[in-house]
Amino acid sequence: MQEEDCKRVLVVEDDPVVAMVMEDALQAMGLEVLVDLNLVDALNEVEASPFDAAMIDVGLRGENAWPVMVALQKRKIPFVVMSGGDLTALAEEFPQVRMINKPVSVEMLRQIVRDLLALPPAPPHP
Repeated sequence: MQEEDCKRVLVVEDDPVVAMVMEDALQAMGLEVLVDLNLVDALNEVEASPFDAAMIDVGLRGENAWPVMVALQKRKIPFVVMSGGDLTALAEEFPQVRMINKPVSVEMLRQIVRDLLALPPAPPHP
């Protein structure tokens, strides 16, 4: 992927190890990845940086990522919400947003991002 074609993805995840795995997996796809570990940084990133899609963990160390989701929606940035908990209420409030239950495999993560960015499917393994 050429640099001018490089898509930027925001990852909002409070677990540093999970965030690092996500970042590595998405960078391996040729994407530029911005990682925020808390609500304040994520909100600042949404306000300050252009990006093409986002992956949001709904629970951020006791804080709810709802304000980030609203900000993304206002900017018409596609995003996915992930959680290890119940997503029923959020799915009702954000019916157009894909809700994903954790844990998520690296391959599923990559496919979700391909879908968000409307990228072609990955080539088959030899």
